[in-house]
Amino acid sequence: MLHSTHEDRTDVRLPRRLLAAMVLMAFFALSLSSYVALTRALQYQTRDEGPNAGYAVELASGRLPTIDTPVTTDVRRYPQVVAGLDTMGDEPHRHIWTANHPPLYYLMSLPFVAVAGALDAPQVMIVGMRLINAVGSALCVLLVGLIAFEVTRRAAVAFLATGISASCAVLVTAGGHIANDGVAVAASSLTLLATIRIMNRGLSPGRLTLVALAGAAAAGAKAPGVLTVVLCGAAIAVALLLRDHSRRGVIRALGASAVATGVPALATGWFYVRNIVLYGDPTASEALLDKFDREPNGTWWQVVTDGSLWVDWYERLWAPLLAEGYATGADVLAVVAVLGLLVLLVRRSTARPADEPSSAAGWLLLTAHGTLVLANLVGFVAGGGNPNDRYLMPLMPLLATALAVGIMAIVDLIPAGSRESRSRLAAAVITLVLGVYALLIFGWFINSVTYAGRLPNSDARGAGLVVAVGIVCGVAAVCLAARPPRTYAAGSRREAQAMRQHQEPQHRSMT
Repeated sequence: MLHSTHEDRTDVRLPRRLLAAMVLMAFFALSLSSYVALTRALQYQTRDEGPNAGYAVELASGRLPTIDTPVTTDVRRYPQVVAGLDTMGDEPHRHIWTANHPPLYYLMSLPFVAVAGALDAPQVMIVGMRLINAVGSALCVLLVGLIAFEVTRRAAVAFLATGISASCAVLVTAGGHIANDGVAVAASSLTLLATIRIMNRGLSPGRLTLVALAGAAAAGAKAPGVLTVVLCGAAIAVALLLRDHSRRGVIRALGASAVATGVPALATGWFYVRNIVLYGDPTASEALLDKFDREPNGTWWQVVTDGSLWVDWYERLWAPLLAEGYATGADVLAVVAVLGLLVLLVRRSTARPADEPSSAAGWLLLTAHGTLVLANLVGFVAGGGNPNDRYLMPLMPLLATALAVGIMAIVDLIPAGSRESRSRLAAAVITLVLGVYALLIFGWFINSVTYAGRLPNSDARGAGLVVAVGIVCGVAAVCLAARPPRTYAAGSRREAQAMRQHQEPQHRSMT
């Protein structure tokens, strides 16, 4: 039923040098998250670390918690989690209110809970659960770049999108806490990437398997992942139907869509049914709003039309709430990118450049996904929910790619050198500037009052060494991106092939 199409043989490949550079940028982001994970005191409520840790403790005891399950009071085994209970002024905040989330992230944390108990080292659980989140956030940085390449087919844009996402404070700081966001956004981004590859390159067993497994992880990590799964399943069906309208094509399209959505449904559907039975809806959002006596923030339309809210959400992706001065850099990035997108729109309204084989289907999928994420978030905020910056992380594939495309459109207007060399150098220089910008915000963050103390017995020097290694990785990434590609190897291969073709007739005449 599944066969690769001819596009597999003609697709544009991301150069290994750029892929290595993007991996190094992900390590740069991981180093900053790791510093937070290794040193910052437990953020019981502000980052939901207490109830998230309590969720894993309950699972380790063989119980799946509800939003009314009390956080552990075992002060000997979990002293920092129990100490956080004393900072809570009401009983509801002493419960595992994060139990509305599916258990994938917490199941992944069980080895650290077990090791912490076996070694009588409570911090192993805290740091381990944080590092899982950090790795997920770093994977998101890499996946953003891979998605950008799939929809633009420009290596420089892909690298710049990676650098843009690596500079986002929410990814590197929120990635250093006990939270399921990193795993969830990495799984959702991987689902999007695999779906776009099916739409661009055709259906194959490997790509469909990747969509199904990544979708199961996305739905198993956080509720918005279900929206990603449904959207990607529908996109696969539509893309395949547009290619083949025959009876066989219809069966193939519906079968692929059924696999892409059915596997995640079988793997995680039981949990959402449980939420419906316990709380009346799949995400328990209404039950949580009632639990904490949240008041509506206005109608859906009032939230959508609140321009200051949108600007605040965007700026908080880069600058923490109290670091208002640092938001200027993000604003400049947005202004330049918007100007570039307008320039690109004008150029393409007259004549589409033949050397830019971008994926319209990929852009459409990213736009639809971003719209779903924002609509879900707007409804949550309108109902009284907190507009947390972490909830914007699923937007990074669309946002970073759009920003990178807009900036590169401005770079393309510069009449100096070849387009390829100009794009390569510009992506490297801008990423370097963004890396410095990220380090400045990171420095402000770890030295601010919001850092709220250090983990007991944390090794600040060791964590600083991790950041130093990450900076080296970032500099190496920029150097790799700026270096011109080697051409002699390709030339040698062409010469060897021409020589073989020239010698074959002579060989046949001699024989």
